[in-house]
Amino acid sequence: MKKYLVMIILIRAFFVPAFSQQPGSEPPDYKQMLEDAMKSSKYSQGQTENWDARLKRVSGEVFVKQESSEEWSKIEGSIPLEYSDSVKTGSDGTAEIYLDNKGAMTLGRSTELEVSSIDQTDSIFKLKTGSIAAKIQHFMNEKFKMQVHTPSAVCAIRGTEFAVEYSPFGMATGVAVYDEGKVAVSLIDEDGAAGQEYTLEKNTELTFKPSQKHFRPTALAKMARYRAGVILMRQRVTALGKTWRPVSQTKRSVLRDEALKRRIIRRQIKNSKPKTGGRAVKSGVRPKARRAAPAQEQEEQ
Repeated sequence: MKKYLVMIILIRAFFVPAFSQQPGSEPPDYKQMLEDAMKSSKYSQGQTENWDARLKRVSGEVFVKQESSEEWSKIEGSIPLEYSDSVKTGSDGTAEIYLDNKGAMTLGRSTELEVSSIDQTDSIFKLKTGSIAAKIQHFMNEKFKMQVHTPSAVCAIRGTEFAVEYSPFGMATGVAVYDEGKVAVSLIDEDGAAGQEYTLEKNTELTFKPSQKHFRPTALAKMARYRAGVILMRQRVTALGKTWRPVSQTKRSVLRDEALKRRIIRRQIKNSKPKTGGRAVKSGVRPKARRAAPAQEQEEQ
């Protein structure tokens, strides 16, 4: 649909003015103009788009780290995410990530997630520890792909309700599908090599460790505890469909700078506080008078 609209605009822009051309004037090279427009960055069939990914702190401590930084910035409200950002929640923290109005995921406590790619044709999220539960609308465009990686599995998402958890202890991974969709889970062994692939249908789960030799998909059991989070994300996507407003790249940059600079400003204020030596004097309390020397000492002096 977008392609046809662009073509209509191009036709109106280049061909309609021909009817108002002055007699005797040289006609413009419409063919060349159209070819130039087709090659321009404004119209390219091969051009890919990124998700408008946004992080929202829900409760507790939530942090973001840029690829170019070694420091984690504490997030108070919301912040647009870029590729290679990492998100971390504290032991009391929870957060949500929105992908336009097409998807929402909740990050549980003590979770670390790297946003490796937000390209709509190849989105990749790397779960290093903790858990996520998500609702992703079914992609009508077959080019749209999404994956969730853990150190022991690759999960291919094609529009579904799912949850993934990972624990570094034993490299244990859990994957589940809830009321709709499918997830293809490819195992990764302890040497990093790809292994067998399993397809999870709705209301099934797969929990495993690379050291295990025998496991198979089963009915929801252990992973059922994430159903409430999935239902919440389902409601969130419905709400986003009514309230979501696109944000320009310029505005995204401004919002990111504001969110990340708050951390720097707080650090500067903290470092600028004067350090006083000795014991602090409480407000409203008079300092004790110096003890007078005994009379004998005064006479000897």
